[in-house]
Amino acid sequence: MDRPQYHRIMYLIAAIWNWILAVSFLILPRININNFYIAGDTIPPTLIWFDCFMGLVFAFGIGFYFVSQSVSDNHGLIQVAAFEKTWVFIIGLYYFLLAQASIWVLIVVVGDLIFGFLFIEDLFAIRKLST
Repeated sequence: MDRPQYHRIMYLIAAIWNWILAVSFLILPRININNFYIAGDTIPPTLIWFDCFMGLVFAFGIGFYFVSQSVSDNHGLIQVAAFEKTWVFIIGLYYFLLAQASIWVLIVVVGDLIFGFLFIEDLFAIRKLST
């Protein structure tokens, strides 16, 4: 598979990943709030920060879609996305180690870490091709 096709497919999959996660996590707490322990064993009085975060996850999905459309554009967004994916993993792992997040959260954030590594690899490959 050539680099442009790989780039297009990877970022399209990343966009779909983000959209599925964002929509799922916006809907699921309304079905059963007891599955979402944001502050230990207490139910938060509002999900405003959670909903805002999921909105940003969805927005990053839109950004990944834009990146998938062009190999040569949006390198700044790829850099921010690599940081964001790694950061989400670190936070998820931290809360898992504190026993405030389930194994399912850890599995999801490992997916983000994988995308983070793929984005970093893609940046290096793009820079190598452009020199």
